[in-house]
Amino acid sequence: MEYENIIYGKFKDEPKIAQITLNRPERLNALSTNLLDEFYMAADEFDNDSEAVVLIVKGSGRAFSSGYDLGGGSSNKAEATEQIQPSIGRTRRGMNSSVNRYLNFWNIRKPTIAQIHGYCLSGGTELSAMCDLIVAAENATFGHIAGRYQGTLRTNSLWPYTIGMRKTKEILFTGDFIDGKEAERIGMVNKAVPADELDDEVYDLARRIARVPLEILTLHKHSVNRWFETMGLHSALRSSADFDAMGPFTGVMGEFQKIVDEQGMQAALAFRDAPWRKYERKPAPKDE
Repeated sequence: MEYENIIYGKFKDEPKIAQITLNRPERLNALSTNLLDEFYMAADEFDNDSEAVVLIVKGSGRAFSSGYDLGGGSSNKAEATEQIQPSIGRTRRGMNSSVNRYLNFWNIRKPTIAQIHGYCLSGGTELSAMCDLIVAAENATFGHIAGRYQGTLRTNSLWPYTIGMRKTKEILFTGDFIDGKEAERIGMVNKAVPADELDDEVYDLARRIARVPLEILTLHKHSVNRWFETMGLHSALRSSADFDAMGPFTGVMGEFQKIVDEQGMQAALAFRDAPWRKYERKPAPKDE
């Protein structure tokens, strides 16, 4: 297929390795509706390819992905209107539809690797978390900055499973960023490497995986996935989606949307981020 928002193909010298590149560099690969539609179509194309064995997912330009496209990025005007005027039923349906697509990607039969450089924020962390393995540049940036004013993540990026309860809460409560080295230390990613070695490291990992017969890889992948499903992965994701659906109705997000409507998205983002732009660490007051 011809795609507009992604690039899909296989390596000529290693046709068992396929690659999806998120390709909206001018928007730091923000996850628009159209980009995600194409991403999932390409994932199906990969999964149905009799030759391809392993998939690399990466971003073009300066980042993996800055998160969901808050401007919508959709050619569907009715859908854009529905986002501006949400109801709890439509919002919950949309969140669960997103989770369904993530689970379909999580459950494709072949191994997947997320290659992270630059920003990997909010929705970008969700998309990369659904890959089987994650390799990051040491100077990559992870976080959920949108959580400072716009709600939770519909999948929590699987962080409660991968990095544990306390680190997940710390990242969500503060919106603070962590780099690739810290992401490796806490188990968010498999490995962090110098940025100039990232392409070679991921390609080498994919080549080693591709030497194992696909049917054996499929058994390994889904036997491990089943452990997490038995621990309640599916119901946890549904619950997270329900909490995410509550976000537009807290009143807080309504204030953000009002600024979007009256002054535009850039003004709304400036309003959201203002309390952190000049934040400085200072010592705690001494007890009297």
